[in-house]
Amino acid sequence: MSKTAIKKQALEQGRLAPGLTVIDGDLSLVDIHRHEPRAKGGTYTEDNSILLTPEAHMKLHDTWRDREPTINNLKILIDDRNQIIKIRNKVNNQLLAYKRGTDHQNEATVQWLESQAKIYTVEVAERDKALKRFMKRIAKENPLAKAALGVKGVAEVTVAYCLVYIDPTKARHASSVWKYAGLHCANHERYKAGEAGGGNKTLRTVLFTMADSQMKGRTRGAAYGEIYDRIKGRLEVSEKTTKSRFAGDKGTAPREVMWKDAKPSHRHGAALRGIMKHFLADYWFVARTIAGLPTDSGYAEDQLGKNHLTIKPQERGWIF
Repeated sequence: MSKTAIKKQALEQGRLAPGLTVIDGDLSLVDIHRHEPRAKGGTYTEDNSILLTPEAHMKLHDTWRDREPTINNLKILIDDRNQIIKIRNKVNNQLLAYKRGTDHQNEATVQWLESQAKIYTVEVAERDKALKRFMKRIAKENPLAKAALGVKGVAEVTVAYCLVYIDPTKARHASSVWKYAGLHCANHERYKAGEAGGGNKTLRTVLFTMADSQMKGRTRGAAYGEIYDRIKGRLEVSEKTTKSRFAGDKGTAPREVMWKDAKPSHRHGAALRGIMKHFLADYWFVARTIAGLPTDSGYAEDQLGKNHLTIKPQERGWIF
């Protein structure tokens, strides 16, 4: 049974949250919630599901975030940017399919899509400019934004997404932010059948772009650039094991190999994730400190003791 049919059945049976009204029978404006989640075997049965508003649904799953007006306006700009990027990418992917010969092209359609691709490229650029202008205004009043934008190689887009998506009051440890972004485990372990999760892909994509920029700018003094060479160099000689896929491994489980024998691209990705995790750890520490919330000493200091050198956010350019 389709989700629409399930909603229609719930409406007919009167399974509505208190005070909910389905305007003109438009079921696209409401969600259906399972009291017992899918991960625990719950289904959309009569006694296990109910219609409710999207906001109420998100609050039940603890994914709703009440933001102050300024950050809420920033979220509007980000959502708008994301939607335009999705459309642009869809158009470009279709054009690529034509060029690759995987789709049969109609010349008139190709010309129309090419014209649309140019329009969306301009639209994305305009939204980036608007986002940057807004962030510069926020930084004048928001100490966290000001501190993050003072770090060399960290741009307005990265900080904007962090302000919108990361709630430091909910993250008791830096590792909590890693998990939220989907950086707490290897890619092949992130998604499990029948379980929700995988982290915030939107935030992770922006962080990856930041990490790539830090890697490329490491010779010009990018704050987190040295992390890339340090991690990649260590993994190139490491005999610790990891799981990696090689050419021809599609559809099979990853092989267990030593890091030094893994694909270069695997070590490259691990080094970029290292940059992302270090940045998030610093962001979390500064955000919690500014908010007057407790911070822990971190895994490195707890496990390795005084002989381990921990680089403080201030050493990377954070001023707070």
